[in-house]
Amino acid sequence: MADVAVVETLTLPNWLTDPALRDEAVELYEEALEQPIQKERWKYTRVKRITGLRDCPANRPEISGHEQKGVLVTENPAHLDLASLVSIQRAPEAFAQLCKQPLLHIGVSESLSKPLQLRHQSSSWPIIVDVAPNAHVALTEEYDSDEEQQQTLWLRLGPNSRVTHARNSFGTAAVHWQFVSVQAQAHSCYQLHNHALASPLRRQDTQIQLVGEGAEAELNCAAMVAERLNLDQQITIEHIGVQTSSRQRVHNIVSDRGQSTFNGRIHIHSGGRKSNATLSNRNIGLGTNATINTKPELEIYNDDVSCAHGATIGRLDDNHLFYLCSRGVKPAAARRLLCEGFLNQCVDGPLAESAESALIAPLQEVRMA
Repeated sequence: MADVAVVETLTLPNWLTDPALRDEAVELYEEALEQPIQKERWKYTRVKRITGLRDCPANRPEISGHEQKGVLVTENPAHLDLASLVSIQRAPEAFAQLCKQPLLHIGVSESLSKPLQLRHQSSSWPIIVDVAPNAHVALTEEYDSDEEQQQTLWLRLGPNSRVTHARNSFGTAAVHWQFVSVQAQAHSCYQLHNHALASPLRRQDTQIQLVGEGAEAELNCAAMVAERLNLDQQITIEHIGVQTSSRQRVHNIVSDRGQSTFNGRIHIHSGGRKSNATLSNRNIGLGTNATINTKPELEIYNDDVSCAHGATIGRLDDNHLFYLCSRGVKPAAARRLLCEGFLNQCVDGPLAESAESALIAPLQEVRMA
């Protein structure tokens, strides 16, 4: 397992005044790093490369769509309830980053007619987005810089709210860490459309808590891992409330000498009766030396649930290739068409149009023969 020992003393910021989160924070942080589940999560990622990003200068992200009625953006807000949203035990590295930079809070009090757009031009300040009950919001994230960088984002969905979150991660930063934590209250719905290219080291941590009755989460992820590049995806969905549901569909293509890691964990708490959860991770390896690590997990503490998970690793289907070639398509072009179709099954949401071309572009460089 990975060595995730404390690399620096945690210093709490002055604006963090919530006693429930501040008291014993340093001790809880150090204890969390020593937990076996924490070490397992970092098994395939060089953790010191990620924690080293704390020293990178961070800037306020560029925001658009915030001029709409019902949006309030605040820096280092006072009297913000963080203890119910931020967990040191579940994500000590994200908490450490929260303590390192100013905090940007975005409050959404009503439905928005236009997307709320975040554009990251370097490492960004930690962001918390609070969505009021009954509000519907589209949130998009894009990345302009190829510098080493990190982003941490917490989303809190009020009852009966809906958030459609689209994220395109196509930069070539040598090291890039993305963390998102979602807390969904009763009958709220969170949708994530995640499209990514690998980099020398790109890691995406996604943690979702379905707290309220009837809360829902849906994740569609498509990723292309080019030669000698790396992508590590860690997804945890916790079913805490009654009759919660989640669906995950993740498609990855890994080129020769590329490496992909997927760890998808579904955790059904004892009170999560009648939960419904499905997870599907499909991977295609191109060439003979692609490395694909996939581990779907189920942790269930209630018998009255419906859960299914599966993962596949394989090559392009010879029958499909034969069908295309028999109709005059050249073999290399046929392989690319099949790869495009495989990825496009998971491309959707507000950024889908730009994602299609970006995901397909590396296929032009891949040796398909």
